[in-house]
Amino acid sequence: MNTTAKNDPAAVIAEMTAPYVEHQEFPGIVYPTSVTATLEAFRRSFPAASRLVPEEDDGAAALSVHSRDYVDFVKEGSRRPEGATKFPLNVIALPELRVSEPRTFEGRHTRYFFDEVTRATPAVCEGALRSAAASGQGARWLADTVAAQAAEPAGRSSQAMVLVPSRPPGHHALPTVGGGLCLFANAAIAARELSRSGRVAVLDIDQDHGNGTQAVFYDDPSVLTVSIHAEGWPHVAGFAEETGGPNAPHSNLNLPLPTGSGFAAYAPALETALEAIARFEPTYLVLALGYDAQKEQGFGALRLETEEFGVLGRRIADLRLPTLVTTEGCYGYYESTAVAASLFFEGWAERWR
Repeated sequence: MNTTAKNDPAAVIAEMTAPYVEHQEFPGIVYPTSVTATLEAFRRSFPAASRLVPEEDDGAAALSVHSRDYVDFVKEGSRRPEGATKFPLNVIALPELRVSEPRTFEGRHTRYFFDEVTRATPAVCEGALRSAAASGQGARWLADTVAAQAAEPAGRSSQAMVLVPSRPPGHHALPTVGGGLCLFANAAIAARELSRSGRVAVLDIDQDHGNGTQAVFYDDPSVLTVSIHAEGWPHVAGFAEETGGPNAPHSNLNLPLPTGSGFAAYAPALETALEAIARFEPTYLVLALGYDAQKEQGFGALRLETEEFGVLGRRIADLRLPTLVTTEGCYGYYESTAVAASLFFEGWAERWR
C-alpha cells in the first residue's frame, strides 16, 4: 500500500533541514539516531515535502521562553574552544549550598542546570541555538501556511505539517534553567510563536514528563500542555494533580503511567489526551516526539512494541490539526528507532493521503 501523502494537494508538508550536526549530543547517553532516523522516515513518507533552510537568530527564539541571562550562558558556551570546559562537575547547587555566586563558566553550570549530566559543550550549545531558531522559524512557516490556506476557496483542507529535527532535545528545559540533557525548550518555543495566531495544544509522547514545556505554559490559557509519560522522572513534576495555574485552570494534563505498563495502559491514556485536545479546539498542534517509550530503548519504562508507533501516528494524525513536530528522547538502538519512526510517519501519511 502506498502510504505517502505526495498526491494529496491539501497536505502541505515541510521540514527544517538539519538544524543540527551529529556531534551536538551527549556521547554515551543520547544518540543522534533519533534525528537521523526521523528525517529518513519522514522523507520516505512525505517525499514531496519542502526542505526549509534554517536561519540563525542569535538566540532570539530562545528568548521567547527563556531568561536572557540563561540564553547568554548558552551563547557563551557555543563560543568556547572545544575541550576548554572541564567535566563532570558532580555538584547540584541547592540553595542551602550556595554562599557565593559562581565565578567560572564551569561553576555557572550549577546555576543554570538542574542536574550534573547536562553539559554546555560548544557543539551542544550550538545545536541548542540552531534548534531553537528552527523551532521558531518552523512555527512561523506553519502559521503562514495555515493563513494562506484559509484565504483559499471554501472547502480547502488545512492539513499542514513541519518537522523540526531538534538536537539536543528540549522538553525538560525550564525558563531559567536547563537539565535532563535539554538546553532550550524547542516545543515551547514553537508553541509560543504559534500562540500569536491561535490556540495551541502541545502533546508530549516522550517517555519522560515534559516538565519544561509545562513550566512555560502552566498559567497560560492559550496553550494546553499534555504529557503521557512513565511515572517518576524528573521526580518533582509530572503528577496528575498538576492541572494549571490560577489564570489557566485545566490547561495542563499529565497522564503518568506505571513503569512497565505497555500499550494496554498507554492506549487509553492516548485516547484521554486526544479527547482533551479536541475539547480545547486548538488551531495548532505541537508534537514532542520521542522514541524512548519503545521497549528496546535504554530505560524501557513504558515498553511499547515498535509496531505500536504506527498506531500513535495514525491516531494523532486523526486530529487533523496543522502540526509542528520536534524530536525528543532516544536512548537505544538505531534499528528499533528507525523502524518506530518509519511506522509512525507511515501511519500519519496513511491518514493524510
